[in-house]
Amino acid sequence: MTKSNNLLQETPVSLENIGENIGFEKGAKMVKDYYDLHGETHCHFVGKSILEKLLNQPECVGITIYKALNDKGVDTYVFIGVDSNGKAILDYTAVNYQGDLKKEYGIVANKFSKREQWFTWSF
Repeated sequence: MTKSNNLLQETPVSLENIGENIGFEKGAKMVKDYYDLHGETHCHFVGKSILEKLLNQPECVGITIYKALNDKGVDTYVFIGVDSNGKAILDYTAVNYQGDLKKEYGIVANKFSKREQWFTWSF
């Protein structure tokens, strides 16, 4: 392997470590830039309960977020838990109260609250 090939290789990052706090100023600028470019002034709200349910599935290390349309044609998102191999958790094996193994369906989440922007970004 040549020196230039070594420079092109990235250090692998485990999926559960993807994402970081970018701070208010950078986040606000990114949102403002998007709104300025696209003219959209809404956002979506996702409650803590469904996020915890997604993340508490066995082997879940993160969430994949898909842009989607609901049954009325309105923009929304679908959230699906992901394992450490990047595979969607569509089902998993669980032990019931009697000690028997059973198959559970993975959580595929939607029904978020679409909101108008309720604050003004200040710079």
